[in-house]
Amino acid sequence: MNDSFLRQPQVELFFQAYFIGMTLGHLPFFFDDIAFIAFIPKFIVSLPVVFVLFIFYRVKYCEINSRPFLWSSIVFIVILLLIVAVFFLLGESIQRLTLLAFLLLISLPSVLVACLYFPVMIRLRLRKAV
Repeated sequence: MNDSFLRQPQVELFFQAYFIGMTLGHLPFFFDDIAFIAFIPKFIVSLPVVFVLFIFYRVKYCEINSRPFLWSSIVFIVILLLIVAVFFLLGESIQRLTLLAFLLLISLPSVLVACLYFPVMIRLRLRKAV
């Protein structure tokens, strides 16, 4: 691995993964009537989460760049656990599905795409740099 590459935060890849994840992960909803209505709140709700992840990435970018698949899987599992926790807090009734739980649920495909895109692009850049 190229040490000089790993010592730089890949900020453009971080945000590129976020925007591609938002777009491709939301693609199945574009075939329904609620596509645009759900996309805007999903984008607004995801901004604080991305801000926290970005601060975490800026602090630990050397470790994240050296093992991007591990860290992406950790982020995906933590967000999945957050979604499961929201559903357990709601109880067993789906009728009480809140807006936050709905937005977290439809954000899961976007998170999955972003968590797959980021480590693949890091590895492709490492291959070009070596």
